[in-house]
Amino acid sequence: MTSAFLTFGDAWRNLGPEIILTVFAFVIMIVEFIVTGTKKQIAPWLSVIGIIVAMIVTAARLSGVPGLSLPVNAVDDFGTIFKLLLLLSSGLVILLAIGSRKQESLPYEYSYLVLFATVGAMIMASATDLITMYVGLELLSITTYILVALYKKSIRSSEGGLKYLIIGSIASATFLYGLSFLYGMTGSTQLGTIIANVQSGWSSYPGMMFLSLALIIVGLGVKLSVAPFHLWTADVYEGAPTPVSAYLAVVSKAAAFALLLRLLIAAYGQGMGQWYGIVAWLAVITMVIGNVGALTQKNVKRLLAYSSIAQAGYLLVPFAAIGQTATTANISQGLSAIVFYLFAYALMTIGAFAIFAVVAGARASEGIDAFNGLYRRSPWLASAMAIFLLSLAGMPLTAGFFGKFLIFLVAFNTSQYWLGVLLFATSVIAFYYYFAILRAMFMREPVGDRDPVKGTGVMHVVVTLCVVGTLVLGVFPSSLMGLLNGLHWFG
Repeated sequence: MTSAFLTFGDAWRNLGPEIILTVFAFVIMIVEFIVTGTKKQIAPWLSVIGIIVAMIVTAARLSGVPGLSLPVNAVDDFGTIFKLLLLLSSGLVILLAIGSRKQESLPYEYSYLVLFATVGAMIMASATDLITMYVGLELLSITTYILVALYKKSIRSSEGGLKYLIIGSIASATFLYGLSFLYGMTGSTQLGTIIANVQSGWSSYPGMMFLSLALIIVGLGVKLSVAPFHLWTADVYEGAPTPVSAYLAVVSKAAAFALLLRLLIAAYGQGMGQWYGIVAWLAVITMVIGNVGALTQKNVKRLLAYSSIAQAGYLLVPFAAIGQTATTANISQGLSAIVFYLFAYALMTIGAFAIFAVVAGARASEGIDAFNGLYRRSPWLASAMAIFLLSLAGMPLTAGFFGKFLIFLVAFNTSQYWLGVLLFATSVIAFYYYFAILRAMFMREPVGDRDPVKGTGVMHVVVTLCVVGTLVLGVFPSSLMGLLNGLHWFG
């Protein structure tokens, strides 16, 4: 009788990037505890180094030979491309936190908390076991609860952290309850076995299958800020430190999308024709509420929060389209559209939050009027912010435009024309509230002093990287689409 032993080689092949980030996180935790004073500044830079090393290891696996040597984790292009997105976004967020330290002096604990959260997000992207999925979700959730409330003396931060903790815990419990029904009907927590047994579940327990699906969508819908599960978003984003708001808007959302995609396609794939309508209507409600809700916002952070809700609605459109016509070609096109838009969304959102951090710190205000006359005070920051806002709205020659165009093509090719029309219509609404910031920057005179608004060198690096990425993906989308079209998503 032979026994199978898990070796370090097995763990490295499956979880190499996660191991790297975990080791760096524990090292940074020790360093941050031991050193004092200004020496603590090394902690976030160690985080950046850890992310770069993990990105190199992850990129080496892209389009390689797929493998599944552990039953709880997949080594496939789907998980790898999402991990690259999560690592890139986390690195930019840490640089944003370093660059905004003069405006928002975050405790250095964020250095390793972000790494632990990113490990959880990466586990969510590649997990093939229901228990592992939940562990990844909880690791991401618990660390982000702490990050939101990291300003111990700020009432808004504490309030945001408490709200996120309560709502997030309920969402996690709802998600776990949905997984328990799926386990009960298929007799396994591993996706491979679930796929083999799920047809009997649809045949024998269709009501229970729909119930489990609904609970899973509700649980992850909170993390995605999908309407009507979005009510926490604006308050939490407003109370959280700006780098943490950017992390929630990008990394947490992308990880939840990765987990939802793998679950819906694998576990519920055989019932796609029955559930796609639910996702379609969630997309419509989210696009409408996100864009309409942003119209009345005077606080830029809350405006960006509602913008992130609308973006989640756009990303749900390919979900619905895939479910309506689940051919291999349509699934590949839908996955490419979602991942491309997530890369574009990460760049333009983190860039917008970076400029907001500089302006809000300089003017001691988070209102739109803080941007009055910004072009006269800092032409570079105003121009960069204009690029990000126009990209979020879907202006041609930006990454946001091409991303929305890809989503529209997915809807069109699956005969979901009404979703494509609503995508276009709600994007037009977005121009109105983004234009409020553009008008303040370019058409109004500065209020108070007219001193130039200056960011740190690191902040300018973040803004420059995001501007370049937004324009390159808009003008040369094939630079990323060529890679995505050549992926073997699930091996």
